Amino acid sequence: MRRFFVPAGVLGDGEITLPPELARRLARVLRLKRGDRLVLADGGGRDYEVEIVALPPAPAMAIVVGERPSPPEPTLKLVLYQSLIRPQRFELALEKGTEVGVSRFVPLLSGRGQVKTAAGSQRAERWGRIVTEAAEQSGRGRVPAIDPPALLRDAIGSAPGLRLLPWEGERSQGLRSFLRGLAERPATASLFIGPEGGFAEDEVESARAAGCVTVSLGPRILRSETAGIVAAALVMHELGEMGD
Repeated sequence: MRRFFVPAGVLGDGEITLPPELARRLARVLRLKRGDRLVLADGGGRDYEVEIVALPPAPAMAIVVGERPSPPEPTLKLVLYQSLIRPQRFELALEKGTEVGVSRFVPLLSGRGQVKTAAGSQRAERWGRIVTEAAEQSGRGRVPAIDPPALLRDAIGSAPGLRLLPWEGERSQGLRSFLRGLAERPATASLFIGPEGGFAEDEVESARAAGCVTVSLGPRILRSETAGIVAAALVMHELGEMGD
Protein backbone atom coordinates (compact mmCIF):
# COMPACT_ATOMS: atom_id res chain seq x y z
CA MET A 1 0.00 0.00 0.00
CA ARG A 2 1.10 3.53 -0.71
CA ARG A 3 2.02 5.63 2.32
CA PHE A 4 1.46 9.38 2.71
CA PHE A 5 2.10 12.04 5.34
CA VAL A 6 -0.75 14.31 6.41
CA PRO A 7 -0.83 17.36 8.71
CA ALA A 8 -1.14 16.84 12.45
CA GLY A 9 -4.76 16.63 13.60
CA VAL A 10 -6.10 14.80 10.55
CA LEU A 11 -5.75 11.28 11.90
CA GLY A 12 -7.84 9.62 14.57
CA ASP A 13 -10.41 6.89 15.10
CA GLY A 14 -13.31 6.35 12.72
CA GLU A 15 -13.91 8.48 9.64
CA ILE A 16 -11.40 11.16 8.63
CA THR A 17 -11.38 13.98 6.07
CA LEU A 18 -8.52 13.77 3.58
CA PRO A 19 -6.57 17.00 2.89
CA PRO A 20 -7.55 18.54 -0.49
CA GLU A 21 -4.08 18.28 -2.05
CA LEU A 22 -3.76 14.62 -1.10
CA ALA A 23 -7.31 13.91 -2.30
CA ARG A 24 -6.54 15.39 -5.73
CA ARG A 25 -3.32 13.37 -5.95
CA LEU A 26 -5.09 10.14 -5.08
CA ALA A 27 -7.93 10.71 -7.52
CA ARG A 28 -6.23 12.38 -10.50
CA VAL A 29 -2.66 11.11 -10.42
CA LEU A 30 -2.85 7.67 -8.81
CA ARG A 31 -6.39 6.94 -10.04
CA LEU A 32 -7.46 5.39 -6.75
CA LYS A 33 -11.13 4.77 -6.10
CA ARG A 34 -13.62 4.02 -3.36
CA GLY A 35 -12.60 0.90 -1.43
CA ASP A 36 -8.86 1.23 -2.10
CA ARG A 37 -6.59 1.28 0.94
CA LEU A 38 -3.53 3.32 1.84
CA VAL A 39 -1.43 4.19 4.88
CA LEU A 40 -1.37 7.66 6.43
CA ALA A 41 1.05 9.10 8.99
CA ASP A 42 1.54 12.51 10.63
CA GLY A 43 5.01 12.03 12.09
CA GLY A 44 3.64 11.28 15.54
CA GLY A 45 4.87 7.70 15.69
CA ARG A 46 1.76 5.85 14.45
CA ASP A 47 0.68 4.71 10.97
CA TYR A 48 -3.01 4.41 10.11
CA GLU A 49 -4.32 2.09 7.44
CA VAL A 50 -7.41 3.67 5.90
CA GLU A 51 -9.99 2.71 3.29
CA ILE A 52 -11.21 5.37 0.89
CA VAL A 53 -14.89 6.17 1.27
CA ALA A 54 -15.17 9.07 -1.16
CA LEU A 55 -12.94 11.15 -3.46
CA PRO A 56 -13.43 14.39 -5.45
CA PRO A 57 -15.71 15.80 -6.66
CA ALA A 58 -17.38 14.60 -3.46
CA PRO A 59 -15.78 15.56 -0.11
CA ALA A 60 -12.76 13.22 0.27
CA MET A 61 -13.25 10.83 3.18
CA ALA A 62 -11.64 7.65 4.49
CA ILE A 63 -12.25 5.31 7.39
CA VAL A 64 -9.52 3.98 9.68
CA VAL A 65 -9.28 0.18 9.54
CA GLY A 66 -5.95 -0.43 11.27
CA GLU A 67 -3.15 1.16 13.26
CA ARG A 68 0.49 0.28 13.90
CA PRO A 69 3.80 1.90 14.90
CA SER A 70 5.52 3.99 12.24
CA PRO A 71 8.88 2.81 10.89
CA PRO A 72 11.67 3.65 13.36
CA GLU A 73 13.72 6.78 12.78
CA PRO A 74 17.53 6.83 13.04
CA THR A 75 18.74 7.18 16.61
CA LEU A 76 21.43 9.58 15.35
CA LYS A 77 20.08 13.09 14.81
CA LEU A 78 21.97 14.32 11.75
CA VAL A 79 21.64 18.00 10.80
CA LEU A 80 22.82 18.82 7.26
CA TYR A 81 23.93 22.40 6.76
CA GLN A 82 23.88 22.36 2.95
CA SER A 83 25.12 25.48 1.18
CA LEU A 84 22.57 27.05 -1.13
CA ILE A 85 23.45 26.18 -4.71
CA ARG A 86 21.52 26.09 -7.96
CA PRO A 87 17.91 25.04 -7.26
CA GLN A 88 17.85 21.62 -8.94
CA ARG A 89 21.10 20.58 -7.28
CA PHE A 90 20.04 21.81 -3.85
CA GLU A 91 16.76 19.93 -4.23
CA LEU A 92 18.67 16.75 -5.08
CA ALA A 93 20.57 17.09 -1.80
CA LEU A 94 17.27 17.47 0.06
CA GLU A 95 15.75 14.42 -1.61
CA LYS A 96 18.69 12.08 -1.18
CA GLY A 97 19.55 13.40 2.27
CA THR A 98 16.02 12.54 3.36
CA GLU A 99 16.38 9.02 1.98
CA VAL A 100 19.70 8.56 3.80
CA GLY A 101 18.20 9.64 7.14
CA VAL A 102 18.96 13.34 7.71
CA SER A 103 16.82 14.67 10.56
CA ARG A 104 17.01 18.38 9.76
CA PHE A 105 18.24 20.57 6.92
CA VAL A 106 19.61 24.09 7.24
CA PRO A 107 20.18 25.98 3.95
CA LEU A 108 23.54 27.70 4.34
CA LEU A 109 24.72 31.08 3.04
CA SER A 110 28.50 31.43 2.76
CA GLY A 111 31.01 33.79 1.16
CA ARG A 112 31.71 31.90 -2.08
CA GLY A 113 28.17 30.71 -2.61
CA GLN A 114 26.53 31.48 -5.95
CA VAL A 115 23.22 31.99 -4.16
CA LYS A 116 23.46 35.09 -1.98
CA THR A 117 19.87 35.57 -0.82
CA ALA A 118 17.47 33.56 1.28
CA ALA A 119 14.72 31.63 -0.44
CA GLY A 120 11.15 32.90 -0.62
CA SER A 121 7.98 31.21 0.58
CA GLN A 122 7.29 29.47 -2.73
CA ARG A 123 10.72 27.89 -2.74
CA ALA A 124 10.31 26.83 0.89
CA GLU A 125 6.97 25.20 0.04
CA ARG A 126 8.59 23.30 -2.82
CA TRP A 127 11.38 22.12 -0.52
CA GLY A 128 8.74 20.91 1.91
CA ARG A 129 7.02 18.88 -0.80
CA ILE A 130 10.33 17.36 -1.90
CA VAL A 131 11.32 16.09 1.56
CA THR A 132 7.76 14.90 2.25
CA GLU A 133 7.63 12.81 -0.91
CA ALA A 134 11.14 11.49 -0.28
CA ALA A 135 10.15 10.53 3.27
CA GLU A 136 7.06 8.74 1.94
CA GLN A 137 9.04 6.88 -0.72
CA SER A 138 11.81 5.80 1.66
CA GLY A 139 9.59 4.72 4.54
CA ARG A 140 10.63 7.38 7.04
CA GLY A 141 8.78 7.65 10.33
CA ARG A 142 8.71 11.45 10.08
CA VAL A 143 9.42 14.22 7.62
CA PRO A 144 12.74 16.03 8.18
CA ALA A 145 12.50 19.68 9.19
CA ILE A 146 13.85 22.45 6.96
CA ASP A 147 15.03 25.54 8.81
CA PRO A 148 15.15 29.05 7.31
CA PRO A 149 18.44 29.83 5.55
CA ALA A 150 21.27 30.77 7.91
CA LEU A 151 24.59 32.56 7.57
CA LEU A 152 27.61 30.34 8.14
CA ARG A 153 28.95 32.56 10.91
CA ASP A 154 25.69 32.19 12.83
CA ALA A 155 25.24 28.48 12.13
CA ILE A 156 28.64 27.33 13.32
CA GLY A 157 28.02 28.77 16.76
CA SER A 158 24.62 27.17 17.26
CA ALA A 159 25.03 23.78 15.55
CA PRO A 160 24.27 20.86 17.90
CA GLY A 161 26.40 17.85 18.71
CA LEU A 162 29.52 16.74 16.86
CA ARG A 163 30.38 19.38 14.23
CA LEU A 164 31.96 18.11 11.02
CA LEU A 165 33.17 20.21 8.10
CA PRO A 166 34.34 18.30 5.01
CA TRP A 167 37.01 20.46 3.36
CA GLU A 168 39.19 19.91 0.33
CA GLY A 169 42.12 21.53 2.14
CA GLU A 170 42.19 18.89 4.87
CA ARG A 171 45.04 16.44 4.25
CA SER A 172 45.62 14.62 7.52
CA GLN A 173 42.20 13.35 8.59
CA GLY A 174 39.51 11.52 6.62
CA LEU A 175 35.86 11.45 7.66
CA ARG A 176 35.76 7.67 7.92
CA SER A 177 38.91 7.34 10.03
CA PHE A 178 37.85 10.18 12.32
CA LEU A 179 34.45 8.63 13.00
CA ARG A 180 35.97 5.20 13.63
CA GLY A 181 38.35 6.73 16.14
CA LEU A 182 35.64 8.29 18.31
CA ALA A 183 35.65 7.03 21.88
CA GLU A 184 31.88 7.53 22.19
CA ARG A 185 29.11 7.58 19.62
CA PRO A 186 27.42 10.99 19.47
CA ALA A 187 23.66 11.33 19.70
CA THR A 188 23.67 14.33 17.35
CA ALA A 189 25.95 15.42 14.53
CA SER A 190 26.04 18.56 12.39
CA LEU A 191 27.52 18.42 8.90
CA PHE A 192 28.62 21.59 7.07
CA ILE A 193 28.82 21.43 3.27
CA GLY A 194 30.39 24.26 1.29
CA PRO A 195 29.20 25.82 -1.99
CA GLU A 196 30.65 25.08 -5.43
CA GLY A 197 33.62 27.34 -4.72
CA GLY A 198 34.24 25.71 -1.34
CA PHE A 199 34.54 27.43 2.01
CA ALA A 200 37.07 30.27 2.19
CA GLU A 201 40.06 29.67 4.48
CA ASP A 202 38.92 32.33 6.94
CA GLU A 203 35.51 30.62 7.14
CA VAL A 204 37.23 27.31 7.85
CA GLU A 205 39.35 28.86 10.59
CA SER A 206 36.27 30.43 12.17
CA ALA A 207 34.53 27.06 12.07
CA ARG A 208 37.51 25.37 13.72
CA ALA A 209 37.60 28.03 16.42
CA ALA A 210 33.91 27.32 17.08
CA GLY A 211 34.58 23.61 17.55
CA CYS A 212 34.12 22.20 14.05
CA VAL A 213 36.34 19.32 12.98
CA THR A 214 37.63 19.50 9.40
CA VAL A 215 37.72 16.18 7.54
CA SER A 216 38.50 14.98 4.03
CA LEU A 217 36.15 13.11 1.69
CA GLY A 218 39.06 11.78 -0.37
CA PRO A 219 41.26 12.99 -3.23
CA ARG A 220 38.50 13.83 -5.68
CA ILE A 221 36.67 17.16 -5.77
CA LEU A 222 32.94 16.60 -5.36
CA ARG A 223 30.12 18.94 -6.35
CA SER A 224 28.41 20.51 -3.37
CA GLU A 225 25.27 18.39 -3.62
CA THR A 226 27.34 15.22 -4.10
CA ALA A 227 29.47 16.05 -1.06
CA GLY A 228 26.34 16.54 1.06
CA ILE A 229 24.84 13.21 0.03
CA VAL A 230 28.10 11.26 0.32
CA ALA A 231 29.09 12.77 3.67
CA ALA A 232 25.62 12.21 5.15
CA ALA A 233 25.65 8.57 4.00
CA LEU A 234 29.15 8.02 5.43
CA VAL A 235 28.21 9.51 8.80
CA MET A 236 25.05 7.39 9.00
CA HIS A 237 26.94 4.26 7.99
CA GLU A 238 29.94 4.69 10.27
CA LEU A 239 27.73 5.51 13.25
CA GLY A 240 25.64 2.38 12.78
CA GLU A 241 22.48 3.63 11.09
CA MET A 242 22.69 1.70 7.81
CA GLY A 243 22.97 -1.91 8.95
CA ASP A 244 25.95 -4.11 9.77
